[in-house]
Amino acid sequence: MRNSLDGMRKFFASLAALAFGGAFWACSTFETAGTSEEAEGVVAIVDKNLAGVVQKGPFVTGSSIVLKETSASGNFKPTGREFFATTRSDKGDFKIDGLNLESQYVRITATGYYKREQTGENSACQISLNALSDISNRDLVNVNVLTHLEYDRTLALIKKGMTFTEAKKQARQELMKTFYYDDLVEDSENLNINNSGDADKALKKISTFVDHILFGEEYGTAHWHSRDYKTYYTQYEEDPEKYCEEVQNYLDNFADILAGDDYERFDSQMLHDVLNVWFRED
Repeated sequence: MRNSLDGMRKFFASLAALAFGGAFWACSTFETAGTSEEAEGVVAIVDKNLAGVVQKGPFVTGSSIVLKETSASGNFKPTGREFFATTRSDKGDFKIDGLNLESQYVRITATGYYKREQTGENSACQISLNALSDISNRDLVNVNVLTHLEYDRTLALIKKGMTFTEAKKQARQELMKTFYYDDLVEDSENLNINNSGDADKALKKISTFVDHILFGEEYGTAHWHSRDYKTYYTQYEEDPEKYCEEVQNYLDNFADILAGDDYERFDSQMLHDVLNVWFRED
């Protein structure tokens, strides 16, 4: 089992390394059409109603939503004030009314079971997804795989001196380039796997990719190390609650990889083939 998990971690590390070997030289030259350059000063939020959906697959009814206020100093650190909600249906929708905050920058964490993309069945265990957002000019914040994967990278870039807008833009561009979606510039908080836009479709495909590489036997056999994969798949079937926790591990490990600046260049024809099958052969 350990060899299988190590192999999968190497896969995700390799995935990030492959794309980011060329991502950093390009990100500073990208132009983002339609991106507003709002003022970066901290502003208070008064009586704001906020809504959204939480999706890996859609989070089920009763999933937990925690919104954390961040400091008026603009350092993005939580003040300790938290606001709570739960998803209202199996579509993952939530609403938080009457927010009064000292800063427009919020951290959101959603925790719950989700509907698996491939089968529609409930996941065997809960996962948590994060989002970081400026809500000064928005009433909608969706929480999804992309908001989670860009979360740590955005904070890391802010710590290096970027404004929130600059950091979010670069983190989004780097992340989408990883999956060959260089031209998609929509904010991750706007995306919904049930919508029909190109960026929404990309989110659904990336979300499905995470679930399928772990639990889709046909994919693992055809495009990965089948011996290790079949061992993993058999153990998952025997104890789904234990091994579905790997979804959280891979999302968090991948987010951690993306948050850093240094990547070991990795060249693998197998990895190119996997990415081509999923993200370049539509």
